Amino acid sequence: VLLSDFQPGFVRASLSYILASFFNLKKIPLAAGDRLGLAVLIHLLIKPKLFFSSGAILSYLLVFGLELTNNLSKLRQNIKLNLLINPVLLFSFYRINILTILYNMIIVPVFNYVLLPLTFIAITLGKFLPSIVDMIEKLFLFIMRIIEMIANTKLGMLTFGQLKWWQAIFLLLVTVVSILLPSLKLTKLRLKYWVVVSYLIIFIQIHFPLYGQVTFIDVGQGDSILITTPFKRKAYLIDTGGKVSFGKKKSQPQVNRITLPFLYSQGIDHLDGIFLSHQDADHVGDLGPLLDQIKVKKLYFAKGLTDNPSFRKRIANHTNQIKLVPLLANDQVKEGGLVFNVVYPFQPGLGKNEDSLSLYFEIAHKKWLFTGDLDRNGERKIMEHYGLKVDYFKLGHHGSKTATDPEFMKKLTPELVFISSGRNNRFGHPHPETLQTLQALNIPALNTQDSGTITWTYSKFGPSKFTTFLSRKNK
Repeated sequence: VLLSDFQPGFVRASLSYILASFFNLKKIPLAAGDRLGLAVLIHLLIKPKLFFSSGAILSYLLVFGLELTNNLSKLRQNIKLNLLINPVLLFSFYRINILTILYNMIIVPVFNYVLLPLTFIAITLGKFLPSIVDMIEKLFLFIMRIIEMIANTKLGMLTFGQLKWWQAIFLLLVTVVSILLPSLKLTKLRLKYWVVVSYLIIFIQIHFPLYGQVTFIDVGQGDSILITTPFKRKAYLIDTGGKVSFGKKKSQPQVNRITLPFLYSQGIDHLDGIFLSHQDADHVGDLGPLLDQIKVKKLYFAKGLTDNPSFRKRIANHTNQIKLVPLLANDQVKEGGLVFNVVYPFQPGLGKNEDSLSLYFEIAHKKWLFTGDLDRNGERKIMEHYGLKVDYFKLGHHGSKTATDPEFMKKLTPELVFISSGRNNRFGHPHPETLQTLQALNIPALNTQDSGTITWTYSKFGPSKFTTFLSRKNK
């Protein structure tokens, strides 16, 4: 327990062992289920927030499941246990592997009859026969490479989406009762069919939603905006976010802990397109890791960006799988009932701020404008050519004083603007000059550094609304 830093599984196992030993010593009969319940209560006294951890929930749930299924064959027990933990997995991680049972049937014997015995041999004979340790280590590495190769294929992986809390509890309860059916003689209820139908209904609701969205994902100091359509859903990103790496040490891409979990939670396992505003790392730094892990049909970018060596390096391993679409002002992208109008740049560039791809489109009678990190000069050129008026506008360059020209904003007349900036960012975004411009024009703003992820949803069956993650207030 100490070596694992009080990891819940070790604490549970130790408590159960101590309780079993105590009651056996005192010759007090106590059922295994009651012993597990007592371990839960003691563990909760030690750590009241125990079940805020999905690992703790799964640990206790699996042991509870083992008690319920100890009279079943190994195959049936595996099936029941996987059904039991699926609601928790989908609530916490949004994805399941439908071939888990098959993988367990392969891996468990390898672990029990190959890896464990070889480990014992290496420990006991390693001092006298070092060559055996070298051979065992090579075998271990070989087996690990095979496991990694199988894992990288993602064979059997299903992106289901996130269950709501009440859906998870309902499915958990129905699954427990269905496991107990033979002993309770409640076969007339046919709860196993309820489980299948419930999963199917929830899956359809997630993957064929009644609403679409424009979501400003809270990626810190950077941009990443998700746009989806209702029903036969289409999904697009404007930029991917990312961080600048200093020195040789590289941190895990934030797309792994922010963007991908957010997409998976909505059942999105592919993107119909990604629009790249320009080359800066806080806009496209996570493009490579994102392309490594999720299918993307098309990459849209301002013409000339592929002449940038840094950008070519980002996409070098993916050019055969993705269609590259260069764009200039006056081009249109018509996809999934949406029409993305390109309003900047007017000539090819190398992906600098002043070359930022700028998009104007309309969804549910609301007009949107996105300008990347475009400067004031670029904003004025857009207004000269198009004379746009919009409902919603994402401020250029994260609210920097280099963008948000007062005359441009006065003519644009947005009813609400958005700022995507990191908390305590070293650039001081948004700048006071920009906030003063908004205040003078009486334009309200929502900022990801204050509100977290900002989502606008729309539907044919109700009014559109804004929801901010941190405040959880509808606007």
